Formats: sequence, C-alpha cells, structure tokens
Amino acid sequence: MTYRFDGFHGRALYELNGLPEDVRNGPLLERLLQLLEAPWDAVPERPEQTAVRHAFFGSNSEGMLTLLVDEEAETLRIIDILWTG
Repeated sequence: MTYRFDGFHGRALYELNGLPEDVRNGPLLERLLQLLEAPWDAVPERPEQTAVRHAFFGSNSEGMLTLLVDEEAETLRIIDILWTG
C-alpha cells in the first residue's frame, strides 16, 4: 500500500526553503518516496505512540525528518526537517 503525501507543514515548510537544491531533489526526495511505500520504517518518537516518527536521510544520515503518519487516512505529513550536512 502506498500512503498519500500530505505536504510539508509548520517548521518543515520553512526549513525546506533553507535546504540546498541538491539535497531537496536528492536524498530528501528519495527518502520521502521510500517512506510513502513503508512509513513504518521510520522510528516512533515514543514506544507507546506511532503517529509521530523520525526518519534519517542522506548518505551519512546527515538529515532527519519528523513526520506525522495517519494510518487510518493513509497519509504522511512532514512536520520538521533537520539538516546538518
């Protein structure tokens, strides 16, 4: 099953503008496409809840996404982006 991308929200939208183009169109996009196919590959923020998850991206995991997964609606929303590269 493929989840639907619900966009970049909150801080992620602001942080997306500060990312280099090659990061946005490369490792970030690649990881996002992977997560749409398998959102459970991201790590839950807390063991007892699974809606807020973290996923790393980049060749050396230089970036981290915080995402909100709605399993009922089958959507994925990026709410935070961290890039240290």
